Amino acid sequence: MRLDLFLTVSRLVKRRSAAKSLIDRGGVRVAGAPVKAGRKLARGDELEITLGQRELRIRVMGFAGRGAAKAAARDLYEVLEENLPGDVSHPPEDSASGEAPSGEDASFGEIDGPIDFLEGR
Repeated sequence: MRLDLFLTVSRLVKRRSAAKSLIDRGGVRVAGAPVKAGRKLARGDELEITLGQRELRIRVMGFAGRGAAKAAARDLYEVLEENLPGDVSHPPEDSASGEAPSGEDASFGEIDGPIDFLEGR
């Protein structure tokens, strides 16, 4: 599955155009290397998603079609690490719920799901 499509189907990014933009800006790396939106992913690939000083590292666990349910979409990846500015790395259980922290504004409004925190939500 293409990287940009995976980010959308897994609900890490709300729209495919937003995923492509994020990738084109260098915000997504696979195994530490910058990639293009059309890169084919395999199970076990590790993605590093970065916006500013905020980072999320995930492992691809599977694939699904575009109509994947929200619960099924979360099973497509495993959160390995999340880093917020000024925070020490912490286990994924701390903030992998995908809930947006209250009282914060979205800067782009295009990202929806577990990496909402990357967009300042």
